[in-house]
Amino acid sequence: MADTNTKRWAGALAGGLVAGLGITALLISGERKSGEPSELAKLERAAADKLGLDTPPADQLPSAVEQTVIQGGHLALGLLAAVTYAAATDEDTPVVAGGLAFGAAFYVTMHWLLGPALGVNQPEWRADRATLAMHTINHLVFGLTTAATARAAQRA
Repeated sequence: MADTNTKRWAGALAGGLVAGLGITALLISGERKSGEPSELAKLERAAADKLGLDTPPADQLPSAVEQTVIQGGHLALGLLAAVTYAAATDEDTPVVAGGLAFGAAFYVTMHWLLGPALGVNQPEWRADRATLAMHTINHLVFGLTTAATARAAQRA
């Protein structure tokens, strides 16, 4: 039988994957409803431009191949974040406090610091309230899902 720590790590990874898949579903659904590329597709294209890669026109929906790359990269980032959560916490970390702190830290790191520093997105402080709320909620839910799944797996 796996020890508690191994179960917690596996649970954190599963939580990061589940939360990431949920966000992926929301993004793709939003693209289909609006007929416009998602914010994540625009972010990935900006990163590709920085690397000198060819990208589709800004208003074109992603092809299946591009969508696979976009969402695969996003899921990989979510798994990396989940590993960070597992490494930074222990079995006694409170689920709600730990999950919210983790989600907030991940949001600040990606949207407020790293994205603008790399020049792939506008600084978050320039976003409108609806965008700030959406990003905040998405990352807090990601953090809570990761923490709750880690705890549930630890107890299984």
